[in-house]
Amino acid sequence: MNEKLTHHEIYDAALDNELFETLPRQLARDMDVPSAMFFWLHPGDLQEVSAGTQPETNDDYAEFMRRDPWMAQVNDERIGTGAFRLTQFVSPETFQKSLMYNEFIVKNRLERFWCLGLVQDTRDGRVVTAFHKGKHAGDFSDDEMALLNRRQSDLGRMHAIRRELIRNRVRDIAAADGSLNGEVPMFELDHEGRLLRLNGLADFLLRQHPNFIFRNDQVVTLSGPMAAQFQADVGLATDATYGRANTLDLPQVRGADGRILPGMRVNFLPQTNGGRHVLVIATTEELPALKAAAYAPEEKAVLTAREAEVLRGLMKGQRRDQLAFDLDISVATVDLHSSNVRRKLGARTMLEAVARALKGGLL
Repeated sequence: MNEKLTHHEIYDAALDNELFETLPRQLARDMDVPSAMFFWLHPGDLQEVSAGTQPETNDDYAEFMRRDPWMAQVNDERIGTGAFRLTQFVSPETFQKSLMYNEFIVKNRLERFWCLGLVQDTRDGRVVTAFHKGKHAGDFSDDEMALLNRRQSDLGRMHAIRRELIRNRVRDIAAADGSLNGEVPMFELDHEGRLLRLNGLADFLLRQHPNFIFRNDQVVTLSGPMAAQFQADVGLATDATYGRANTLDLPQVRGADGRILPGMRVNFLPQTNGGRHVLVIATTEELPALKAAAYAPEEKAVLTAREAEVLRGLMKGQRRDQLAFDLDISVATVDLHSSNVRRKLGARTMLEAVARALKGGLL
């Protein structure tokens, strides 16, 4: 058997397109079978977004898929029930007479006959994971079904979070200097909940959302009935043995300045680079309104002395860690000052913030 895929690799694929595109092939190697693929089934649409498929796939694929006996078994009753073989519902003889088999698989010489599948759910519809073997390989065994079922929870969480990021057009999370990009509110915590870095939208969220608490010891937590769940999710994501992704939904609330903040889904993604960390990403159906509120410049922007020092240092090209050392503060504090500067100046990037500060005579 091949080297086993880890849960970290599955969760990393939520953020990394290249890893996501290769994940079906890694799963296939893990199962020691020739083919695997993911399908995203949106209401009224069928689209294959990632597949460990052979290059013979052609333009007729979608049409054949609509007549595929296996895909006919992909329904709400299968969601979350675990792996199942096609032969539980369609006999090999029936499948061999199908249009999908004769006009697509046979003609394209694809090694697909026996099928093992898993159906899961996201906010945008169903996701299917399918494994295939060739005609002479024999049906999937109980051990192979058990192996896929052990991956079920990790795959489900990865798909759900990845879909949230796609909905919010999140592609890259980090800028060249290691700071977090600003597409959505995003911050990183260690296993004790201490803030390591954040972007401007996350700074806005932590200041404005009445349920978020940013303590003097740099720990981020929630107040109210969801506090225990937030801390548990951070703990699960940063567990030393088995970091696990999760999501937590926050309802619409009135912010600290009286504005209405939309309902959000808080996504917890384990991070292994540099220690036991969790990336916390808040997604929402009303992102444009949230961005407009966060980046609205104040009428009279006034920078504190430390904010001006940070801005001047970044303007000179200093790295965040160099600046933190020179000012005797943490990198997280540098990020906090940077996000405050962007907020005050209504700037999405530090380059834009420098330009506005110079134009306004603040430097």
